[in-house]
Amino acid sequence: MELVRILGVGLITAIAALLLKSSKPELAFAVTIAGSAIVLIFSLELLSSVFGIFAEIGEKTGIDASLIKVVLKIVAIGYLVEFAAGVVEDFGSKSIADKLVFAGKVVIFSVSVPIIRAMVGLIGSFLELV
Repeated sequence: MELVRILGVGLITAIAALLLKSSKPELAFAVTIAGSAIVLIFSLELLSSVFGIFAEIGEKTGIDASLIKVVLKIVAIGYLVEFAAGVVEDFGSKSIADKLVFAGKVVIFSVSVPIIRAMVGLIGSFLELV
């Protein structure tokens, strides 16, 4: 049911922006931004249940909760950057959209340092056993 709501907002936004683009381009821009924000809000509501599942997985496996938070941050950054780059590209700024994707990758790499540190520690402990 949620998917139908998200798709409906997306289609209505696209049609309204297309109809307004020739007569009132500034209004088409506002409609696109508003529709994109609504789709993003609906999508984030769906993700709230996923956070509980990841917390449960962390408890059952003994994985540090901070590492699970980092993984969730990485996924969120990836989705948000891709979403923003898509909106920017829709408005004809492909070069800026490409820079946003690059910046998102840099942010993801910098946020993933705790995971890399944990992996190196785990590999080091395995090598000590051998």
